[in-house]
Amino acid sequence: MQSRTSVYAVRTTISQERSVADLITTAVVGETDIWECPFCSEQFASDKSTKKHMKKSCKKAKKKKGEPKLISRNQLLGRVKAILVPETLRGYVFLETLEFRDVELAISGVPHVRGRVSGKVSFEEIDKWLKPKPAAEGIMIGDVVEIISGPFKGERARVARVDAAKEELILELLDSPHTIPIRVHADFAKIVEKAHREEPKEGDETDESGEKKDELDDDSFWAHQPDLA
Repeated sequence: MQSRTSVYAVRTTISQERSVADLITTAVVGETDIWECPFCSEQFASDKSTKKHMKKSCKKAKKKKGEPKLISRNQLLGRVKAILVPETLRGYVFLETLEFRDVELAISGVPHVRGRVSGKVSFEEIDKWLKPKPAAEGIMIGDVVEIISGPFKGERARVARVDAAKEELILELLDSPHTIPIRVHADFAKIVEKAHREEPKEGDETDESGEKKDELDDDSFWAHQPDLA
């Protein structure tokens, strides 16, 4: 029966997530076991290829008897099943492995690794990072945006309505003498000024979007303090 895997999180330097993932990938699949011929010390990638050399090619073997020597073993080969770098979550790389020890081996000596997060990550927790964020997310009525594509490119406008279902914005151009609303896809608008929001009441914890935070589940990896590498 195949062993069950778990997902673990590794903290990285911002913008170096892909570099860290590439180096871990090299450590996992780019390295092989090293075997050595006991007679001539020539090295090979497997026990089988070493024995073949000893039998047919080694000039020093002659009729001597011996066994291939295992010089080093890639302890991660076959144990790290997946490496995930979410585009929408900066500073983290996720590893799916058989056990936490594999993570420690994988990140050993890798530049730009800032630490590891203790505890396992559920697939439900990382699922949201695998889905692209809606284009209109974070844009609210009253925000000032710059139109970055289309016939009104370069114009600034105030958001009059957000059609989240269609990912479209109803905008009013700021420099136009007439307040004729125009419809623009949210991908073509960049926020340049947020509308004034009512300050949260004292005692309410809010996130950056102004919404009240939910309490962290003790089992969530976000609730764990990172271990230092």
